[in-house]
Amino acid sequence: MHGIIFLALEDFLESRCGEGKWPTVMREANLAEQLFAPDCFYPDESAFDLFAAAAGILNQSLTVTLEQLGRHMSPGLVTMGRSMGLIREEWRSLDILEHLSRDILSAFASTTDGVKPPDIRTYRLTYCEVTAAYVSPRKLCPLFKGIVLGMGELFNEPIRVEERLCMLDQAPICRLSVHLDNPTLKHHVDIEREFRTVHSRIQEIRFFNQFDGIPIVHPGLVLQYGAAGVLVQIHAESLLAMREEGRTYLALPHLPRGLQAAVTSLDWGQNTVALQQIVSTEGPIGRRLFDRLVPHTPIPVSFRIGTEVLRGWMANLSEGGLCIVLKSDPLLQDTVMFTPVKMRFALPVQTVDTRTETETAPKIMLDGNILHIDEQEGRHRVRIVFKPLAVNDARQIHAYFHVRHQHAHRRLQTLIADQQK
Repeated sequence: MHGIIFLALEDFLESRCGEGKWPTVMREANLAEQLFAPDCFYPDESAFDLFAAAAGILNQSLTVTLEQLGRHMSPGLVTMGRSMGLIREEWRSLDILEHLSRDILSAFASTTDGVKPPDIRTYRLTYCEVTAAYVSPRKLCPLFKGIVLGMGELFNEPIRVEERLCMLDQAPICRLSVHLDNPTLKHHVDIEREFRTVHSRIQEIRFFNQFDGIPIVHPGLVLQYGAAGVLVQIHAESLLAMREEGRTYLALPHLPRGLQAAVTSLDWGQNTVALQQIVSTEGPIGRRLFDRLVPHTPIPVSFRIGTEVLRGWMANLSEGGLCIVLKSDPLLQDTVMFTPVKMRFALPVQTVDTRTETETAPKIMLDGNILHIDEQEGRHRVRIVFKPLAVNDARQIHAYFHVRHQHAHRRLQTLIADQQK
């Protein structure tokens, strides 16, 4: 193990207990004659013996001791990283974590036989979240967690660490989520940085909008980017849908979360649009298995939970499920999540029976399960996922989607032609 750890432990104990405790800890670890240098490596066993002796002196668990040691070490590690040119002056906690594997730890990798640095892999999910995986037979994850929390204290940032998996609980790796717990920055996007990545890789972005209730999805290219916004080139259908909505949703290849942006100007001659006020969404964009369609006329839906029947209106529909909006009902609590339900509704489509004439499609009766419940402003939104559809039910939903898509695309093409005259 690196000598820096041993020297940091000595300094930590003196700050907590005063001078004179380090020789005691060294004797407890049977290392009374050992000297440590910051540029050398020493057996792991020596470190573990010293950690255990320090925990005994402090009368606390080894886990707590390691985390406190990590907090104590953090400012010194940042200072050392800056002096070595590994950490930029403007970087803060999550920036350092983002560059930890590639730009920082790689400089400390030892070629000494038998010495292997910890495998810590980090990935920045959003401006306010980094996910980290720690793999090491040493299982010093509390030390790493303490270093992360110490950086938050150093930079006066509210850092929160969630341990999703831990090697100390017999998991194969430690997986942590590190959050910058600042509500004002929750949806912040470093626009220049994220779109520079896409532009430099010559990657396409996918854009998602609605027009007449149907999804409009097209790829687009980044032409220009800056701190204030971006200029992208996109299909005319998406341009029109963006103009109608005044905003767009987009998925960048390297970001697991989606983005939303305000549409500020369109150029029909170049098929370009300027996007500003770009922020992150609550979840990913473009990961749905089925397209969702918003009804253009009200469609009543009744659904039964046990013996209770509730009635509302269809907010959207897909081949995989639907969303129902209704007045707030005390029955719709978290306790009914994943509860089986029976639904009944009729779609405004015509079916053709070769034996008679065209007639209105019959009501659809489906089984499903409640997937999500949300309540806002006196209304519940209930997302229900379908059980496998019967052939006739699937045919009706397909017919409804087909009619709606045809109607919307005809209107789209007419409006686009008018714009291009």
